[in-house]
Amino acid sequence: MKELKYTLIADGSSDKTLLQIIKWSLDDLYPKLPNEGMFADFRSLPKPPKELKHKVKSALKYYPYDILFIHRDAEKNDFKMIKRRIAEIRKELQDDEFSKTICVIPIKMMESWLLFDSEAIKKASGNRNYKGIINLPSIKKVENENQPKIVLHDLLKEASGLKGRNLKNFNIDKAVHLVAENIEDFSALRNLEAFKAFEEELKIKIDYFLNK
Repeated sequence: MKELKYTLIADGSSDKTLLQIIKWSLDDLYPKLPNEGMFADFRSLPKPPKELKHKVKSALKYYPYDILFIHRDAEKNDFKMIKRRIAEIRKELQDDEFSKTICVIPIKMMESWLLFDSEAIKKASGNRNYKGIINLPSIKKVENENQPKIVLHDLLKEASGLKGRNLKNFNIDKAVHLVAENIEDFSALRNLEAFKAFEEELKIKIDYFLNK
């Protein structure tokens, strides 16, 4: 079977975490499909592209792919924003570019897709033996959270058990990435409307890739 090469263009460098989720979905839905993913980090380029259409062209040059994943947060607890963000992305791309593109639009932001595994949060905090209760929102209500980033950050800080200067020096961005690395099964996300939309589009585009 042919190997799938894919690239992620995200809102920010911290959203590289989404590669873990994309990888899991591909492996779960297409277990016989070899795949390799890259994060399009344009910061080292002499003139980093700012507009999406230029980012896509730079990604094809520096991070060649069969399938492109483009991430944008919905930024609102409104499912209509998924279609709106996809329409915005579609408007910026050529037809041949969009035909190879899968949109990743979490409600409200990426961190909402990490708020379901208490053990992963404990491990990521550096204190896997934390005895307190990790008060996670119900997975079916996580898309109603107004500030999922703050919720996740606060849980990581609490689980770390750190105080004072040590807490101040706690690398929260690294910890968020470690949450994703420590989650073995993301199937709980299939309760979320945004994730369902993501996987539906993924199946359409990957099936086309496999059958062309």
